[in-house]
Amino acid sequence: MSQLVVTTDIPLGDPGRGVFAFRVGDKVDETDVKQNGWEDYVSGPNTKAARQAVSTATSERE
Repeated sequence: MSQLVVTTDIPLGDPGRGVFAFRVGDKVDETDVKQNGWEDYVSGPNTKAARQAVSTATSERE
């Protein structure tokens, strides 16, 4: 099963509530992405966008 990296926070329910299914830098299964229509929120793990998302998430957590 392939893992994708979240490049934009994925809202859970209504986007304005501030509740998220996944946050930038998280990894999510490709099957979950396809089932939920989250393709616009993720990128492959070896892309520039994915590396930047992980870097951003890591620096925000420190």
